[in-house]
Amino acid sequence: MTLAWDVAIIGAGTAGMAAYRAARAHTDRVLLIESDRYGTTCARVGCMPSKLLIAAADAAQAVREAHRFGVLAEPPRIDGRAVMARVRSERDRFVGFVQDTVHGWPESTRLLGRARFLDANTLEVDGQRVEARAVVVATGSRPRIPPGWRERLGDRLLINDDVFDWTDLPASIAVVGAGVIGLELAIALHRLGVRVRLFARSARVGPLTDPALQTLAQRLFADELPMTLNAAAPEPVLDGGQVLMGGERFDALLCTAGRQPNLDGLGLEALALPRDPDGHALIDRHTGQWGGGPLFVAGDAT
Repeated sequence: MTLAWDVAIIGAGTAGMAAYRAARAHTDRVLLIESDRYGTTCARVGCMPSKLLIAAADAAQAVREAHRFGVLAEPPRIDGRAVMARVRSERDRFVGFVQDTVHGWPESTRLLGRARFLDANTLEVDGQRVEARAVVVATGSRPRIPPGWRERLGDRLLINDDVFDWTDLPASIAVVGAGVIGLELAIALHRLGVRVRLFARSARVGPLTDPALQTLAQRLFADELPMTLNAAAPEPVLDGGQVLMGGERFDALLCTAGRQPNLDGLGLEALALPRDPDGHALIDRHTGQWGGGPLFVAGDAT
């Protein structure tokens, strides 16, 4: 069976949903394809649940700093189970809002299954052929894991997706990567009483490029958070059920060392599309068009 559409969108995350809305403003012949479950990365494992964790950390920090305002309070006692129960509950509520939105769209314009390109205008989705005048690849991204770490550390190696399913806070954790995700999770966990050390190969923290701001940011983070910057990250090893890294022992290692686009497994190799040396799609930065044909890339997949 062949389904013919004006626009087919692979991925029902934030970018895919935005593409669906934009395309539907011009044509009803829009198909949204999702291989897993509805609910965006932002709502499920990204910016929304991370802000819930940060809110708990900020509340604890406010108690610690209350004396500056003449308010005397006992040091905060952190109930890790209660913190994570609230994070999970609110996260699930946010995901529910996204799912309600998608389920409110016509069922005939939604297809669950894994898409693979047969040619630039034709997809196969779990045995069904889908033909489209244009295809938007909005498959998102995933954490970049250094080679061998998964095999070496097993379930002691975590990514940000794992954090928001915790039922309790760990006693200690090593965080690798000083980008936005690593910084916000490291400082939040530290303020919630977790022993944290942040490791980063770069001398910089976050995306700040202004030298004065970068210097200030490093000082502010270093005043509160133990960090090892500007050094090749020591190879972690599993020893006695704990992660040994940089001479310290941790319950787990949280890897936040960058992300890579989810472009594999789509059959794109046969289309000879331009990519940079790291495998990222070389797209028109104004239109998102990839290779001058009917393909477009949106969101984190870029």
